[in-house]
Amino acid sequence: LYKIAGVVTAGDSDGDGLTDTQEGPLGTNPNDSDSDDDGLSDGAEVNTHTTNPLDNDSDNDGLLDGAEVNTHTTNPKDADTDDDTLNDGVEVNTYGTNPKKTDTDSDGLGDAAEINTHTTDPKKSDTDNDGLSDGAEINTHATNPKDTDTDDDGLTDGAEVNTHTTNPKDSDSDDDGLSDGAEVNTHTTNPKDSDTDDDGLKDGVEINAHGTNPKKADTDSDGMADGGEGNTYGTAPKKSETD
Repeated sequence: LYKIAGVVTAGDSDGDGLTDTQEGPLGTNPNDSDSDDDGLSDGAEVNTHTTNPLDNDSDNDGLLDGAEVNTHTTNPKDADTDDDTLNDGVEVNTYGTNPKKTDTDSDGLGDAAEINTHTTDPKKSDTDNDGLSDGAEINTHATNPKDTDTDDDGLTDGAEVNTHTTNPKDSDSDDDGLSDGAEVNTHTTNPKDSDTDDDGLKDGVEINAHGTNPKKADTDSDGMADGGEGNTYGTAPKKSETD
């Protein structure tokens, strides 16, 4: 008779839940409650988890069976509990991702896709901090999830999509000769309207060629629109009287 945790048990020398007679055919040590030193008793492995009591990592995923059961609550008989193509040990020990969740950061990209394909951060939903999740960048907008400003126009991808509704992959959404960032941040013109003041001159032409006000149709207040002066009459749209 042997006393284990206040309970008297017959024929179980190590108190692991298996009788000495049962341990013989299994090849486990009847005098060692955890023959493979994995943190699970031999009895728990055989009777509860059906793991191998002689193999401390039954599924060869890099995590001890005991760690899988007691710490991570992953399946000690399935090397990739969440079926995301990253084994549980790699998720826990290398990337720090959740081995029970295919998309740890809930950004719309699986952990494996982030690591192996896009090289984004599988624990951060917006790797480049541009206001768009990595999944939205890849799957919806086709922008670069590792570059805050894919088209280098001076506006973050998130600002283009969520605020200005400009094209985050086209630095000059309205093709007026001014980048979207210049329109928004410098000239306060409409980056989706090539001729903000509807005077017949593109915003870029007004800024870069004539030096007129792209937000005022008649810069010199002479009663003639800047476009009429420049395109039709050849007069100076910045002078109210031209000889």
